[in-house]
Amino acid sequence: MTGSIVTHLIRKDLRLHRLQILLTMAAGLVALAILRQTGEVPFVLGSTWFFVAIIVLGSMLPVSTIVNERKKQTLTFLMSLPLSSMQYTTAKLVSTLLMFLAPWLGLLLSAVVLIATRNPASFGIVPILLILASLPVVGFSLILATALVSESEGWAIAATIICNSSYGLVYYLISRTPSLTVNWTGHVAVWNAAVLRFLSAEVGVVAVIVGVTFLLQSRKRDFI
Repeated sequence: MTGSIVTHLIRKDLRLHRLQILLTMAAGLVALAILRQTGEVPFVLGSTWFFVAIIVLGSMLPVSTIVNERKKQTLTFLMSLPLSSMQYTTAKLVSTLLMFLAPWLGLLLSAVVLIATRNPASFGIVPILLILASLPVVGFSLILATALVSESEGWAIAATIICNSSYGLVYYLISRTPSLTVNWTGHVAVWNAAVLRFLSAEVGVVAVIVGVTFLLQSRKRDFI
């Protein structure tokens, strides 16, 4: 019974936010279409639009699925059901992660296909693309955790501002790190130690954020 309620909550979130997912996919695909054109302007415009589409989705989902639910007092009704606080936390984490990771993965795979079909000789950029594309996943995880644990729109907005304002600096630092970018103009994707360490660090940070979120949620005395 409880398991079916958790599944229902996940499906409910996916259904209510499918438009945001579709719009993100559409914006990302438009960006990739621009990147098919040659020249510096299409490259800058298309790559910027591609990442902005992902970042905007990651900023909107936690507020839409968690903070607004509390503001509309939907949570009070949900917690009247046979649903524990940890099961609610699981449902929210799973649904929101799915809503972000599904279009993120789809756009990332589309970008790799674009590279393979448009200019296979530039396949060396794939590792750095994966590193850069994974940064919004880390930021999204932090915003999601902040919204869920703090139960505050102010803290969620603060986390969003901090994450979104840091992407440019991190992108710049990565682009100036030779061990990460040494092969990005090559013909083949090279997964050297520096690339693997950075990707592992990103995955590790996301895992830690999710784990800490569950820990903090489990220690709450007053959930509503």
